[in-house]
Amino acid sequence: YKLYAHSKIIDAKQYRCLELLWTKESNWNPAARNGSHYGIPQLRNISVRSQDPYTQIDWGIRYIKSRYKTPCKAWDFFKANGYS
Repeated sequence: YKLYAHSKIIDAKQYRCLELLWTKESNWNPAARNGSHYGIPQLRNISVRSQDPYTQIDWGIRYIKSRYKTPCKAWDFFKANGYS
Protein backbone atom coordinates (compact mmCIF):
# COMPACT_ATOMS: atom_id res chain seq x y z
CA TYR A 1 0.00 0.00 0.00
CA LYS A 2 2.89 2.32 0.73
CA LEU A 3 4.26 1.95 -2.79
CA TYR A 4 0.85 2.81 -4.22
CA ALA A 5 0.60 5.90 -1.98
CA HIS A 6 4.11 6.93 -2.99
CA SER A 7 3.09 6.68 -6.65
CA LYS A 8 0.35 9.22 -5.86
CA ILE A 9 2.62 11.52 -3.83
CA ILE A 10 5.90 11.78 -5.69
CA ASP A 11 7.54 14.39 -3.45
CA ALA A 12 9.69 12.40 -0.99
CA LYS A 13 9.20 14.80 1.92
CA GLN A 14 5.42 14.88 1.52
CA TYR A 15 5.29 11.11 1.16
CA ARG A 16 7.34 10.70 4.35
CA CYS A 17 4.84 12.86 6.24
CA LEU A 18 1.98 10.74 4.89
CA GLU A 19 3.82 7.55 5.81
CA LEU A 20 4.37 8.76 9.39
CA LEU A 21 0.77 9.95 9.72
CA TRP A 22 -0.89 6.78 8.52
CA THR A 23 1.54 4.55 10.40
CA LYS A 24 0.45 6.30 13.61
CA GLU A 25 -3.24 6.34 12.71
CA SER A 26 -3.78 2.84 11.30
CA ASN A 27 -0.40 1.16 10.73
CA TRP A 28 -1.56 0.97 7.09
CA ASN A 29 -4.24 -1.55 8.04
CA PRO A 30 -7.28 -1.22 5.76
CA ALA A 31 -9.46 -2.85 8.45
CA ALA A 32 -8.33 -0.46 11.21
CA ARG A 33 -11.01 1.19 13.31
CA ASN A 34 -10.69 3.85 15.96
CA GLY A 35 -14.10 4.86 17.23
CA SER A 36 -15.92 6.33 14.23
CA HIS A 37 -12.78 6.45 12.05
CA TYR A 38 -12.01 3.71 9.54
CA GLY A 39 -9.39 2.30 7.23
CA ILE A 40 -5.86 3.30 6.35
CA PRO A 41 -6.58 7.05 6.41
CA GLN A 42 -8.92 6.82 9.43
CA LEU A 43 -11.73 8.75 7.78
CA ARG A 44 -15.03 9.41 9.55
CA ASN A 45 -16.97 7.76 6.78
CA ILE A 46 -18.31 4.28 7.44
CA SER A 47 -18.23 3.61 3.70
CA VAL A 48 -14.43 3.48 3.93
CA ARG A 49 -14.73 0.08 5.61
CA SER A 50 -16.09 -1.53 2.47
CA GLN A 51 -13.56 0.04 0.10
CA ASP A 52 -10.42 -1.69 -1.09
CA PRO A 53 -7.14 -0.34 0.36
CA TYR A 54 -6.24 1.53 -2.83
CA THR A 55 -9.55 3.40 -2.84
CA GLN A 56 -9.04 4.17 0.86
CA ILE A 57 -5.66 5.68 0.00
CA ASP A 58 -7.15 7.75 -2.84
CA TRP A 59 -9.92 9.03 -0.55
CA GLY A 60 -7.42 9.81 2.20
CA ILE A 61 -5.13 11.76 -0.11
CA ARG A 62 -8.07 13.77 -1.46
CA TYR A 63 -9.20 14.51 2.11
CA ILE A 64 -5.73 15.68 3.13
CA LYS A 65 -5.48 17.94 0.06
CA SER A 66 -8.91 19.39 0.78
CA ARG A 67 -8.46 19.99 4.50
CA TYR A 68 -4.72 20.49 5.03
CA LYS A 69 -3.33 21.07 1.50
CA THR A 70 -0.31 18.81 2.05
CA PRO A 71 0.53 15.64 3.99
CA CYS A 72 3.17 17.53 5.99
CA LYS A 73 0.59 20.08 7.13
CA ALA A 74 -1.69 17.19 8.13
CA TRP A 75 1.20 15.55 10.04
CA ASP A 76 1.99 18.88 11.76
CA PHE A 77 -1.66 19.22 12.82
CA PHE A 78 -1.66 15.63 14.10
CA LYS A 79 1.45 16.27 16.23
CA ALA A 80 0.32 19.71 17.45
CA ASN A 81 -2.93 18.28 18.73
CA GLY A 82 -1.35 15.60 20.86
CA TYR A 83 -2.09 12.63 18.65
CA SER A 84 1.48 11.44 18.13
